[in-house]
Amino acid sequence: KSFKMMPVMIWGMIISGKSYSIRDWGVAMAVTLGCTEFLLTGPTASKVDTGSSFKGFLYLAGFLLLDGLTSTFQEKLFREHNTTKYNQMMYINLLSACVSAVTLMCTGHMLPAITFGIEHPRFFVDSAFLSGAAVASQWCIYSQIKEFGALVFAATMNVRQVVSILVSYLKYHNPVTGFQIIGFVAIFSALFYKSLASILDSKNPEKKPLLIGEKKIMEDIEKK
Repeated sequence: KSFKMMPVMIWGMIISGKSYSIRDWGVAMAVTLGCTEFLLTGPTASKVDTGSSFKGFLYLAGFLLLDGLTSTFQEKLFREHNTTKYNQMMYINLLSACVSAVTLMCTGHMLPAITFGIEHPRFFVDSAFLSGAAVASQWCIYSQIKEFGALVFAATMNVRQVVSILVSYLKYHNPVTGFQIIGFVAIFSALFYKSLASILDSKNPEKKPLLIGEKKIMEDIEKK
């Protein structure tokens, strides 16, 4: 998740033909390095396994590749095909359910899964609760991507990751190291700078015609 912003920017250039300024790349780099430092300078030892493998790095690379593609392609659907978030939620969840069902049948785990649910009725209640939470989360994700774009969503996920770790530290009374504080400051300083620069740009009269022109281009694309 720490590297989420940069894959999103790269996919945006490939899929949507976007271009980013040096400032955007600098902010993304600062957030990425800040998150990485925050994670690596804290207690990272695993209680289960201390080894590593080439397969694990391949999994991480695949995750970064596909995770960056997902939100970028969702933004593309919103902008170029004028879909609603409810359209995307319905079709994606429907196809995901079909893939899960086919996988269970092909691996021979469909019947054991049904049997487990029958033997543990509480399982269906908990699953329904988790499904409701997942749908609510999806609604928030799609809303943010539609209104603000995939890159803002990527930055939000970075912040969520750091905040969740801080809450975990506070709950379990784990100390925060000095290097983690530096990483934390780097993340929010970069995001604050990005927000402040965007506000100043919007107030700059020389930039308003460009913004209006970009808006007109988007309206023409939607009409087509």
